[in-house]
This record gives sequence, C-alpha cells and structure tokens, in this order.
Amino acid sequence: MSKSVKSGLLSAFRVLLRPLVRILLRHGVSYAEFAEIVKAVYVEIAVTDFKVEGKRGTKSRIAVITGLTRKEVSRVVESAALDTDDSKSNLNRVARVLAGWHTDPDFLGPYGMPLEIRYEVDALNATNFSTLVRRYSGDMSPRSMLDELMRVGAVVETEPGWLKVLRRVYEPQALEMDSFERVGEVVKNFVDTVDFNLQKKKKGAGRFERIVYSPEGLRNEDVPKFRAYVNERCQALLEEIDNWIARLDLPEEQVKRERPKSENVTHTGIGIYHYIERRDDKDTFKSKLESEGLLKE
Repeated sequence: MSKSVKSGLLSAFRVLLRPLVRILLRHGVSYAEFAEIVKAVYVEIAVTDFKVEGKRGTKSRIAVITGLTRKEVSRVVESAALDTDDSKSNLNRVARVLAGWHTDPDFLGPYGMPLEIRYEVDALNATNFSTLVRRYSGDMSPRSMLDELMRVGAVVETEPGWLKVLRRVYEPQALEMDSFERVGEVVKNFVDTVDFNLQKKKKGAGRFERIVYSPEGLRNEDVPKFRAYVNERCQALLEEIDNWIARLDLPEEQVKRERPKSENVTHTGIGIYHYIERRDDKDTFKSKLESEGLLKE
C-alpha cells in the first residue's frame, strides 16, 4: 500500500473514530480496554479474511499480518478459547416480532392494520400473541417478550387479555444491551457497504449508498421542519420496503422452522439515518489543543 493511500485511510479512520470514542469515554471505557478489543478484532479478521488457500493459519503469520507480537496473538487466541459467554440481547428478536405483527397476513385486519390480539392461546383462533412470538422470536417466552414490549411502550393492554401494538420499530432505552448492540450493527453495516463499494470492480456493481445535504447548511429555524419531514418520509419508505420484503417467500429452512444455513441465506436490508454535524468536529486537533491552552503547558 502506498504511503499516500495509507495516510488517507488513517485520516478517514480518525474521523470515523471520533463519535465512537466519544461514546466510549462517556461510559468510562479506557484506552487500554478499547485497545484490547482492537487487538482481538485484528486477529479475528486476519484469521477469517486473510487466509492462504490450502494452508492452516498460524500465530506467527497472524502476527506478521497484524503487526502484533506472537505473544499478543497467543493471548488473544487463549482468551477467545476461554470465552463461554453466549448471551445475546433481545434486539433482533423483538424487532422481528414487531415486524411480523405489522406484515404477517394472519395478524393484519382490514387495510393492512395490525390486529388487536389475545395473549393466551385460543383453541378457536390461532391469531394470538403466543403464536406470534413462537413464529418470529424462536425460543423466547411470550411473557418475557410481552414484558419487554410493554416496558418500552410498543404494546399496551386495551382490555384484560387483549393486546394492541403501538409501534413498528423497537427503540431500546439508552444504557441497555440492546442499545449498544444496535450501535455496533448500524455502524458495522454502513462501513461494510462503504468497504464493498471501495472494492467494486466496475461501475454499477456497488451497493446503494447515497447522501443528500445542503452544502451551505440550513438555518437553525429550518432544522425542526427538516427533521419532521425526514421522519415522516423515511419512515413511510422503510415501511413500504418492509412490506415488500414480507411478501417474499421465506427461506426453506425458516418454513421448516430450522436454523438457516449460511450458504443458503443472505442477511440484507437498508438503513436510513439523519445526521447533524458537530461544529467542533470541523476544527483541527491542533486548534482544539490551542483553544484549551494545552500546547503551552
């Protein structure tokens, strides 16, 4: 890699890391803790993405690729071998239940509106909350799912035993595992798209990635109007896309209620976000140090 390319890439990552480091510092994560995670990811990607065809990976080769010492690589590998934490948050399962309630014909009434449904299994009617949860969240208990949906205000009980969904989108509260998982997924998926487009071989082979903004900026008094316009139009577009996806046939494994095989299923989607640049992110690192008088110490 040429010096200019590496320099440009590092500059881009410096910009990318600003909001991520801001989140880490806000929640008391030190550089040393973050550095350990970075080392582990360097080893992980070296193992999965930079294999030599027909050869087993070695700790020495991983050390060469990553720039870590062989001792550091060994420590990361040993730590991964001892990691037995298989806990997962509820983010995807809760989101699937809400999406199913809004798109599954069994749970929709006239004009495609989600039905109010009973919680308990009714022998005369399979359209109930327990069936919905089993269909879209795997082994999570209906009671636990309902508690979470009611806690975040996505579902209410209109009458004893009858449930009404209020929102299509699951928005976990701050400082919860679901929120942190969502940060990781949103940033990862976006950067994966950027990376894919950087490597595309020909025009038109990239993934859709566009941005709309005013080069001159907006007047402060127009920002609330812009936010309201974006929220309304983008939510409508996402619901339209979600409905389109719901009309597709499910993967064969899902029809049989089996775990999908990775080679037969592609996990894909679309994300839309509204950004507002921080004014101080436009300042150089040197100017920030100067403004705080740190260069004089």
